[in-house]
Amino acid sequence: MQPAPTSQDEGTYLSRLLEQLRSVNGARPRAADLPKVPAALRLYQVTAWITGIMLLLLCAEMVVKYGFGHWVYAFQPGQPIISFPIVNPATDPYLQGFNVSIAVLIAHGWLYVLYLFADFRLWSLMRMPFTKFVQIALGGVIPFMSFIVEGLITKQVKTYLAQNAPAQPAAQQPAQPSAQPGGTD
Repeated sequence: MQPAPTSQDEGTYLSRLLEQLRSVNGARPRAADLPKVPAALRLYQVTAWITGIMLLLLCAEMVVKYGFGHWVYAFQPGQPIISFPIVNPATDPYLQGFNVSIAVLIAHGWLYVLYLFADFRLWSLMRMPFTKFVQIALGGVIPFMSFIVEGLITKQVKTYLAQNAPAQPAAQQPAQPSAQPGGTD
């Protein structure tokens, strides 16, 4: 197997891609948008985990269906709660119960749309480069990648927010207790 193509000053494509994903370079949110970023980050984190879990369920369902030739059904009459009938196009329309295989496909699709919305919201508030949006979006279609990308993005956004936290005006700072007459100091 040949090594990945490299450039003498840039490294391998994968290492450059990971470095770009880790880097905060290019983020330039407006000062008015900074208070909205923590909520957008939290929505992104939740949707990344849900999408990652659903993608793993989808992969398991695909292995059962295409690897072993079975559907996953729940509550089929006369069967255990979860059953695995053989995929047979002639009898499939007549199967009774809840088709878990189809439900996982549909749920992952719609939850991925929510993940893309959360990705877009965070990306637009942080005003990151478009390539960062694409990298985050791809995290929801590669198994285990949403967990990795979520960790990297969360770390970089929290670091950016910590480094660029707006200073509180003196009027909003908590008042210092003043010495009262007759009190002991």
